[in-house]
Amino acid sequence: MKKITLFIFTFFALQTISAQATFTVASKSLALDYNIVETRPMFPGGNDEFVKFISKNFHTPEVEGLSGVLKVTFVVEANGAITDIKVINDLGSGTGEEAKRMLQQSPKWIPGEQNGEPVRVLYTLPIKIQN
Repeated sequence: MKKITLFIFTFFALQTISAQATFTVASKSLALDYNIVETRPMFPGGNDEFVKFISKNFHTPEVEGLSGVLKVTFVVEANGAITDIKVINDLGSGTGEEAKRMLQQSPKWIPGEQNGEPVRVLYTLPIKIQN
């Protein structure tokens, strides 16, 4: 049985969405880009705890030769819930569905803030998988 090592090489790379540059708190339906929000959302306990959560809950399929970067986006809602999980780059063999399953198990986050108000924030999570 081959051991597949899961590496998370970055957590906070986000897509730039031009419409979000004009976001105001009154327009709460749009998700702010992680890079422009004043106070970024945080997994309970911080980044180290997020790494532990992913390591514990993401089950890498044992498929020979499986490697690459799985990319998932999600929104951290103003109440801290994770929603709108989308697989942007699926490596196949169930990796995309596994990432969705894992993120659906996430506890509520500490929400991001803009102008002192909690807001929706868009995350992109790349996960590097190598065997």
